[in-house]
Amino acid sequence: MEYEAILFDLFGTLVDDEGRAIEGAVELLRRLQGQNVALVTSCSRALALALLRRAGLPEFEVLVTADDVAANKPAPDGYVAAAKRFELAPERCLVVEDSPQGIHAGRAAGMDVVAILRGREGSFAASATETFATLARFADALQVDPEGRVRI
Repeated sequence: MEYEAILFDLFGTLVDDEGRAIEGAVELLRRLQGQNVALVTSCSRALALALLRRAGLPEFEVLVTADDVAANKPAPDGYVAAAKRFELAPERCLVVEDSPQGIHAGRAAGMDVVAILRGREGSFAASATETFATLARFADALQVDPEGRVRI
């Protein structure tokens, strides 16, 4: 499948509970510079920006936070808002998540979802389109073409 945007979760997907970058996050986001990449998080904008700075991750051109939506995950509002900001149909967006609530939100938004297992059994991610053991393994499988479309 081809996608025109990747929408990332923050906690557990890009940063750990202590606000450090997950292994491979910095490199993956650098590789995706210039592509349609968004951060969709249930935390406030101020906290999201502070966590990105603490982890040494770049700021996102499209950032959708709890401040921007009526309902947080597992509601699809954040992912729908990100797709609208890119002016893309939901099926053109790929969500990268690590929680059941986030997976549900992405699927409810009409998007394919990659679940990052982080050492857990895949059963929590049964509704995900694909699963990867780590963010680094997802990055290895990700292909980006010159037109900015991504494939896994």
